[in-house]
Amino acid sequence: MKKKIIIVLICFLLFILDNSLMPFLAIKGVYPSLLFSFALSYAIIYEKWEALTIGVFTGLLQDIYFTNAFGINLLTNMLMCIVASNVGALIYKDKSIIPIITNFSLSLVKGVLVVILLFIINQKTDNTLIVYRSVYTGMVAVFMYNFIFKLSQKNFMTKDWNIKKRGF
Repeated sequence: MKKKIIIVLICFLLFILDNSLMPFLAIKGVYPSLLFSFALSYAIIYEKWEALTIGVFTGLLQDIYFTNAFGINLLTNMLMCIVASNVGALIYKDKSIIPIITNFSLSLVKGVLVVILLFIINQKTDNTLIVYRSVYTGMVAVFMYNFIFKLSQKNFMTKDWNIKKRGF
């Protein structure tokens, strides 16, 4: 239960930072998504169901401020987190280069998917900044993945499946 509360609090904090502080750190109008980088890093470390859950939750949070269409971030975050979880199942999690490359790549794919989905529903969007945003998110992923990896090593973040022996 403590793990879930910590993750929800981190998500809300990153959501607030994404929408309040990060626009001030923009370079040529582009700033990274801390929440999406967190979701991908979390999905790489944990199993598919947790990746699906974090993808849906962070997508819902991002859709609150996405004015063009509700549900696009939910769908794309969910899909990208499932892919990230599949990548995480194939790698050594203590090495950070593959997770950082995965974070960059999936950020790029998400940007393209959002543009395609918005095009399908006849919403206009600026698609020229997708690569820059992905690079910026990839740079944030360097710090985000290391933070999530260290957090995942804490006692309250690991599952203990041992059944306590009763004194019979």
